[in-house]
Amino acid sequence: MWNGAEILREKWRAGQFATGFAVTLPAPELSEMAAWAGYDFVFVDMEHPPMGRETAARHVAAAQGGGVPALVRVRGTEPNMLKSVLDMGPDGVIFPFIHTAQDARAAVAACSYPDGAYHGVRGQGPQRAVRWGFGDSESYLRDPGQYLLRIMQIESWEGWQALDEILAVPGVDGVYLGPADLGRSLRAHAGDAPPPLEEACADVRRRVSQAGKWMGAPLPPDRAAIAALRDQGVQWGVCGIDADLLAAGMRWCLSEVAPFSN
Repeated sequence: MWNGAEILREKWRAGQFATGFAVTLPAPELSEMAAWAGYDFVFVDMEHPPMGRETAARHVAAAQGGGVPALVRVRGTEPNMLKSVLDMGPDGVIFPFIHTAQDARAAVAACSYPDGAYHGVRGQGPQRAVRWGFGDSESYLRDPGQYLLRIMQIESWEGWQALDEILAVPGVDGVYLGPADLGRSLRAHAGDAPPPLEEACADVRRRVSQAGKWMGAPLPPDRAAIAALRDQGVQWGVCGIDADLLAAGMRWCLSEVAPFSN
């Protein structure tokens, strides 16, 4: 059975960098385009956009149909909300605002069946995750973690403080850094003298790498900055968001036309 999670694991084990494209708009053609453009994976964002499960499922299918893995950022760790997302067969799930080891355990449990290694709470009904029964259902039901990356997003003061405990939770595969929210949280908790955001981010990158977990982060469209992040342990990240690139293209087109519109 095609295994996008293992495709990414093999890339990371080989020391290769994986670059993803984030989709927030409802057109699954965008995920197909990202695959054809040469991205290593598609990052389907259900957290911030008004993206429903049917739309997310089409993005996952479009990315995988183009030959690249699909990672879905969900809205939380609630098992009933996650069940149908997991059963649509993504290659990884990114859990936002993981503040504590308890949050991480809840995320792993939601991805796991009760009789598996992590004593999870997931109900059985994988459907597309086992390719509608044409894939290796027995292997998937025995251990869905073979086919599913479980990524914890660290983006709060609490998550930073509890990072070692979060990384020690069995079943946690990696971390995705959320610097914007982490910066706000640092300011909220430390008042007038917050620790520098870059120091906190560098500390997260260092500890995740030392723990042997997969380290991801947003990528600025700047070669030197990406090279620096890679040197600091970042192995994968997202470069490009559909709505942002569309808006940039609109601004550029209008700027070219502006001299003739008066």
